[in-house]
Amino acid sequence: MQRGEIVLEDAWRSFSPRGDRGRTLKELLTSLGGRGGRGGELPPTHALAGVTLRVAPGETLGIVGRNGAGKTSTLRVLAGIIPLQRGRAACGGRVATLIDLASGFGREFSGRENIHVSAALHGMTRAEVESRIGGIIEFSELGHFIDAPIKTYSSGMLVRLGFSIAAHLDSDVLLIDEVLAVGDEAFQRKCLRHIRRKIEEGVTVVLVSHAPGTIEAACRRVVVLDSGRVVFDGPTAEALRFYHRMLGAEDATQAAAREARDGAVRLREAALQDGDGRPRQVFAPGEPVRVVLDLEARADAGDVTLALDVRRADGQTVFRSRAPVPTSGGGGRLVFEIPRLALLGGDYDLPIGIHEPGDTAPGIDRLLSFSVTSSDEAEGIADLRGTWTFSGAPVEVGP
Repeated sequence: MQRGEIVLEDAWRSFSPRGDRGRTLKELLTSLGGRGGRGGELPPTHALAGVTLRVAPGETLGIVGRNGAGKTSTLRVLAGIIPLQRGRAACGGRVATLIDLASGFGREFSGRENIHVSAALHGMTRAEVESRIGGIIEFSELGHFIDAPIKTYSSGMLVRLGFSIAAHLDSDVLLIDEVLAVGDEAFQRKCLRHIRRKIEEGVTVVLVSHAPGTIEAACRRVVVLDSGRVVFDGPTAEALRFYHRMLGAEDATQAAAREARDGAVRLREAALQDGDGRPRQVFAPGEPVRVVLDLEARADAGDVTLALDVRRADGQTVFRSRAPVPTSGGGGRLVFEIPRLALLGGDYDLPIGIHEPGDTAPGIDRLLSFSVTSSDEAEGIADLRGTWTFSGAPVEVGP
């Protein structure tokens, strides 16, 4: 095979929908004797059902489909993570995978130590790791948390670290599964720029994503999977139209795309900073946080209301604030300061919206994201740590 070439020929792979609960020795022996088999078994689910694909060296292929359509299974087969039951799968040259990025990390090790271990497992020498570790740390934007045990990391921080390691591997084929959803908007753009550089260098890329914008930005060819089969293979625009029609959601998708705001006030820039004014996306509980918003206003602009929420990754609102902004005198910088971040470990979204008078359906103008490291001293969402005393004497709180 040529370096960078990808081949799938009549690929089949099925899984038990219930999994294998394991069997006792008696059950195993009786099944070998042809008696006592477990009745009522569900038929296997075909993750791949005769998939045939060829990707030329240097080509960029997008894969879309419903949940369970076989997208991730396709990447795992190409990466050699799971074997085929029938057919052929092959990639020419060195393969780098951005699939389940946080797997394989040692929880007690620091981020820096996990870089060394993970890079070594991918075949990098110590000298290669040392020459690239600075770039990996800088790309991850984890700052001084790179030397903290990763058991204190949120899931978003783990994925940042995993992407940064994988992004600095030498490869002929790059397999990517939904990793561009990590981090805030700026980090996602940086990840996409890195993938474009890989494409320009001639790396073959296979990208799985539910985000049509990401697929359009990176891929010229798209495959639509459904129930483990290829139902469309062609140019990106045609493939996405086919996919939306297949979902019965073309009109809904178009309606959901928010039109550009034609209001008098616009959010030109939004950023998160630490107490010293440095850009940050990862914080420890109790640290100061600043939300800095640059507003642009026309001369005829009236007053507006700025809406700011803090939400958990599951969408639950943990904080909400509204502030009237007198933009009738022009634009300016609006700063929301949190002297002490009273949140515990996790990933959080921070949607921001400008509500003008008369808005009937105000939307979100910008979405920032940030992560908070975990603590051994407390669990939950809110950081309400205080002091314990027993009979007037302080009580030592352990992990």
